[in-house]
Amino acid sequence: MSESLIVEEITKVFPRTKRPALDKVSISLGDGEIMALVGESGSGKTTLLRIIAGLEQPDSGKVTIGGEIVFGAESKTLLPEERNIGFVFQDYALFPHLNVEKNILYGLHKIARKAERYKRAAYIINLAGLEGLEKRFPHELSGGQQQRVALARALAPKPNFILLDEPFSNLDPVRKETLRDELRTIVKESGISALIVTHDTRDALVVADTLAVLKEGRLQQVGSPERVYFHSTNEYTASLFGKVNRIPCQLLEGENAPSGVSEILVRPADLEITKDSSGDGHIVGKVVSSNFRGDFHEVTLECSTGPSETDSVTNVTIYVGPERSLQLGDTVTVKRSSRSNS
Repeated sequence: MSESLIVEEITKVFPRTKRPALDKVSISLGDGEIMALVGESGSGKTTLLRIIAGLEQPDSGKVTIGGEIVFGAESKTLLPEERNIGFVFQDYALFPHLNVEKNILYGLHKIARKAERYKRAAYIINLAGLEGLEKRFPHELSGGQQQRVALARALAPKPNFILLDEPFSNLDPVRKETLRDELRTIVKESGISALIVTHDTRDALVVADTLAVLKEGRLQQVGSPERVYFHSTNEYTASLFGKVNRIPCQLLEGENAPSGVSEILVRPADLEITKDSSGDGHIVGKVVSSNFRGDFHEVTLECSTGPSETDSVTNVTIYVGPERSLQLGDTVTVKRSSRSNS
């Protein structure tokens, strides 16, 4: 797979700050790929987006877009308008005095022939599901429709890739779920790569092919949503993507680690109830709380972390389907599911 974007060793330090906003960050975006930059406020994700777009200049590193170096020590820095990037802003930034069709046509001014401009606009309008809305103005559209217009406008000029800054932050939860799927479908059908910046891990998991996790300017992990969620490389990444259980354990000396007391991080979804309490790798606990979450019950178990009753006690959370009934005080045995070991 060839790359639409290559970011190499990008570093950025703002004046009067104690640490770099970005510290030697490297990522690559393949043709047709959707990547999400994920992190909390202050992680550096928006700074990286601005550097890629040409709105901010890094202190060192290299940025290559569509095979052309747009920033580097020995090359000319290209202006934002010279980088052939589509941009979907957080507030969509539609032109209020232009209707849907003209908003989309705005980015097609480089196409000399009028007929070709309108042909491309009609194709993008159809792709984005905006048929019948061509003559409406932004104030006559719903939030979801405005987002699709902004996306269509960004895709229309056939950019190397598009950048999306928190594209779902202005949507209510019900519309957000639908529009996440719509955005992914539209971008995939266009064949154009996309880089999304978001603090919402659920958005990232649903929309992206690849996740890049940032913390305090440093890249923590890059991988598929499944890899990052189920096989996080550190505690920060694991906790960022949802609840985790911290279970004390005894390490046996081996090739990669010395023996001693440690802990493992296990997601509630990676634990399942079992009737087999023989052998290692299981935990016995007493139900101390159960909360209904719609599709499942979130059950908390009080578990001993060792073989005797004098050992310390830790709480372990598991997710149980609505078909299973557990009562407070019930004793159950849980183990890691086969999926979590794959």
